[in-house]
Amino acid sequence: MKVATDRKINLTKRLLDVQDNDVLNKIEAILAETEIVAYTTKGKPLTKSQYIKHIEKISKSVSAGAKTYTSNEIKKHILNR
Repeated sequence: MKVATDRKINLTKRLLDVQDNDVLNKIEAILAETEIVAYTTKGKPLTKSQYIKHIEKISKSVSAGAKTYTSNEIKKHILNR
């Protein structure tokens, strides 16, 4: 854990010295690609691109006839536990 912390501190120091906007844009793009925007029902973190693929997969599954539930059905199920 100490190695990761030292590495982050070193990168932060180097980042503060960056003057080139192209480099900063690339860093921002990398961070945006790896940012966690959602979690699956099992707690798996998802980046934006992973989240979009996840939603597309669910949509295809529903279109193919997967069982769905209304909000009321879910509420009844939870309250009857």
